Amino acid sequence: MVKLKQNLKYKKKQKALSTYNSSGIGRQSESETAHSKSMIDKENTAPINYKDWIDSGRIIIPCMKGIPEVKKWSDPKFKISKEEWEKNYAHCEIALRLDQDIDLDIDNTYVKRFIPQYVKPSGAISGRGANPRSHFWWKGKIDFTQFKLPNELKEYYKTLPHGAMLCELRSGSNKYTIVPESKHSKANEMVKWEEYTSMHAYTGDLRADVGKVALSTALCILYASTGQRDDYCTAIAGVLLKHTEWNIEDIDEFVFNIAAQSNDDEANKRMSKGTSGKKATKNLGIPKLAEIIGCSNNAISEIFSWVGVKHIAGKEIAQESIGDIIEYGSDRYIVKINAMVEGEIQEKRIYVDGPTLMNQKLFYDAVITQASVWIPKMKPSDFEIVMRKKYEKRTRSEDYVKEASEDYRFIKHFKNYLKEVKAYTDKKELFYYGLPYYNHKENELEFNLDKFEDFLESKKVNFKERVDLVLKVQTVLKAQRNRGKFKEKSCVAWRIKNANVKQEDLIVEGEFKELPGE
Repeated sequence: MVKLKQNLKYKKKQKALSTYNSSGIGRQSESETAHSKSMIDKENTAPINYKDWIDSGRIIIPCMKGIPEVKKWSDPKFKISKEEWEKNYAHCEIALRLDQDIDLDIDNTYVKRFIPQYVKPSGAISGRGANPRSHFWWKGKIDFTQFKLPNELKEYYKTLPHGAMLCELRSGSNKYTIVPESKHSKANEMVKWEEYTSMHAYTGDLRADVGKVALSTALCILYASTGQRDDYCTAIAGVLLKHTEWNIEDIDEFVFNIAAQSNDDEANKRMSKGTSGKKATKNLGIPKLAEIIGCSNNAISEIFSWVGVKHIAGKEIAQESIGDIIEYGSDRYIVKINAMVEGEIQEKRIYVDGPTLMNQKLFYDAVITQASVWIPKMKPSDFEIVMRKKYEKRTRSEDYVKEASEDYRFIKHFKNYLKEVKAYTDKKELFYYGLPYYNHKENELEFNLDKFEDFLESKKVNFKERVDLVLKVQTVLKAQRNRGKFKEKSCVAWRIKNANVKQEDLIVEGEFKELPGE
């Protein structure tokens, strides 16, 4: 019963605080009206001293030269009353502990160029003389995030006032910011409100929106010199097309804004990179940006992570550069390479054998020599994975060059052998002279391996080991060793079944008695 009365009381109070209706029913009392107006005024009035901040329910920290004067300031139970502040800390700077507020702290002035494009309005903006509009405020909480250029890009940021740091999203009870009407000790300047209507919550994804601002800023700082700008913008669009779910219009706008804010005289020509990239069969991406900027692929991958692009490993980047594998002959392969030629992606081809395909160093040498393309380095284990997958998916060329294969040449050598020495239908020629014998009835050809080897050597076709020749005879000619008899004497030869011997290569007749095979 008590709880019911309390709930009814609460509802009546809420009703009393609502807007008056036309008949005046539900009109607030004068005291209630005054209280309500006071709360609204406090919310919409810029806090300018310790009393205002404490009255708003915030935790403030006394600082000198930006350093807290009290211990355990980040403790959840920490709190300073107005009386304690006036007595002990009236001379101190006021720092707001960011328990319930978010501070977008801007260190690089380029950031400010992109705030209007991607960040929804803030009702509270502060700054100081040397760095105006450098703090944008919202009510709420967010994970602390720094947007900082990678160390290897130092050449680009070493002269900037805040170095690598672009901006920060500051929030949490372990973070604080010097607020207006306090002196910024390092700069010896007073911090001022430049705009103030209210501290309101951000509608949307603040982290994602600031990520766009930070990436735009970074790409503006890193913007390509004349002659490389079109490739630079094309590559930015390529990364976003491949690794995000942004629509084409957003990519077009994003790239154009970067070009325009970088004072690119031909910014208008960069405003449809998303549209043209969507239609392209191949797109520039991280490797091209790394090439233009003069850094690693990892550095580019890191700054694009600010807009949700996952880290792209070397093997993934290499996969973009290394295309399909086409088999065009025995132990001969075509590998497609995606290369940049006169500002456009063109498909180049290199020609390699199996050992080169499997050896990372030899393969990279072949790419740079034949295609004049620089492929990002990757771990040997990654190279193994990438190339194995591409090899397994290889296709055979429509113009597969059978004549170029080792097997084809071996068959050709054997045919030339028959053409030179002839095949005889009399077995005695095989028995006495080691010449080929053709059994017309069974369509079988037999030959002496020693005599064939002598022929090959005469033509300067040499095998490192005898076993290599035997393997070729077995696998290519499909011959089997056969032991037979001629006039009751042993006659060992190699037999090819279903032999196709030309008529002009046949001579004479004979008889033959075969023994049980070995």
